[in-house]
Amino acid sequence: MRSVFVDLSAQECRDRIAAGGVGRVAFCGPDGPELYPVNFTVVDGHVVFRVAPYTRLGMGIDGRPVVFEVDDLDAERRSGWSVVVKGTARAVEDPDETASLRRRGPEPWAPGQRQQFVRVSTLRASGRHVVAG
Repeated sequence: MRSVFVDLSAQECRDRIAAGGVGRVAFCGPDGPELYPVNFTVVDGHVVFRVAPYTRLGMGIDGRPVVFEVDDLDAERRSGWSVVVKGTARAVEDPDETASLRRRGPEPWAPGQRQQFVRVSTLRASGRHVVAG
């Protein structure tokens, strides 16, 4: 039996990532491509995650184009889906928005202080679902 790829609509992509979880953010740093796992949530249609402001990720991402990827795989059934969000990452600077995100946003899993919120303004979302034949 052959597997089949099914393209996801923009709404299906939004639905798949709406619950939050763990994804990967990629951007081009001074030494080339960089990729970091982050836990995230979706707030008002934007991917939001937290970083330590003085890390490579925290210092290197603000204002940059990024790719954010989330997936869910079932190895036993040989099926799963992947959603890729392309956009621009911006550090949240507004104190009122920061306070709101502290109530709604993700709690960091990683140790250490992760006080800076980052919002990815979505330019494009695409995804695929692989279904076992």
